[in-house]
Amino acid sequence: MPRDAFADLEAAREAVLAEAESFVAELEPALRESLAAGFQRLLNEQVGHAGRMDEPTRVALGAAVDRAAQVGVGDVLRRLREPEIWLAPLTAPDLLPRRESGWPHWVPEWMAKVFGGDHETPGLGQLDEASNRIWVAISSAARPIDPVLEEFGFEPGRPRLGGGRFGIQPRSLPQLDPSGGLGRRWVRYRDAYERLAAMTAAED
Repeated sequence: MPRDAFADLEAAREAVLAEAESFVAELEPALRESLAAGFQRLLNEQVGHAGRMDEPTRVALGAAVDRAAQVGVGDVLRRLREPEIWLAPLTAPDLLPRRESGWPHWVPEWMAKVFGGDHETPGLGQLDEASNRIWVAISSAARPIDPVLEEFGFEPGRPRLGGGRFGIQPRSLPQLDPSGGLGRRWVRYRDAYERLAAMTAAED
């Protein structure tokens, strides 16, 4: 690989990781608030059970959920501070719909590489897609809360993405961040990632 091409590739990689770092910084408060909102949803959904608790039990429940949520958020942040997940964010890239290269099928691959758009590549979609390893990691934040809710007698539901069974975790980007800030941050990261992916594919 020519020196200039290597420098460009390294600069693109650093741009991806810089956007990832900014995303994680904005994610932390949003995820804490989202888990708190998810816990309130559960209380509303199982209001009969929650309503039968006396005041000391409700206080103990709230404190235990807060502690578990801190553990869950911490686990997610540690996972998302690893560069690898941002440089390879797709759970199963070979199984995803692929973006069209824009060239007719009869154009030789070497020619398409020279002029760009050399071959089809898997596309990184919205943040809240199950094909996205970042969203899977975010969805796991509620996992440490499950044993607490079971201990206090709440009824679990079906298993959800990330492992939670009580629906505490955000189920969509608007639930995670109603302000839209994380969505805009995701778009900046995705643009940087796709530039890196295109450069990497051109070198193959």
